[in-house]
Amino acid sequence: MAGADLTVTLDLPQANFAASGTAAVGNFLVNVFELTGLPTSSGDVTITLTAPIGYTLSFASSLTSINVSGGEHNPVVVDNPLWTVSHSLASRQLTLTMTSGAFISGGGESILGFSISRTTANSGSVASITVNVADDLTLSYDSNLKNNVYARIISGL
Repeated sequence: MAGADLTVTLDLPQANFAASGTAAVGNFLVNVFELTGLPTSSGDVTITLTAPIGYTLSFASSLTSINVSGGEHNPVVVDNPLWTVSHSLASRQLTLTMTSGAFISGGGESILGFSISRTTANSGSVASITVNVADDLTLSYDSNLKNNVYARIISGL
C-alpha cells in the first residue's frame, strides 16, 4: 500500500548575490508538497537544505511570514513554528524535522521561510542550493525512496 509521497521546491526568484556586505542576503521559500492525497505521519517529516561553500543559511522557528527576495506576493505566510532545526553543519546545512503532532495533509503543503547570505563566495561563482526529503525507510511520511531532491542555481556577482 502506497503512503504519502512528498516532493519539494525552492522559491528564490532573485538568486544573484552582490559582493559580501552589499545586498548579500536573500529570503526564500521551501515548499513541501504531499502528492498522493494521503497525510504524512505526525512529527516525522525531515528535510535537509544545503548551501555551497561561501554561503550560510538561517531558519527562525518563530517566523510566521517572510518577504521573499524578488518575489511578487509579499509577505508570504510560512509554517516555521511547525518545524525545528534538528541538525546544523557550519550554518551551511540545516536539517529540519516537523514538531510532534504536526503533519502535512493529503494533497497539502508546508511552506518554510529561510535566509541565505553570501559570505566568502568568489565573484563570478556559480553553485547550487539544494533541499531534499530524508529517506523514510518506514514509508510513513514518504513512500518514494528515490529521495526527492530539488536544486536551485545561485551565483555570486
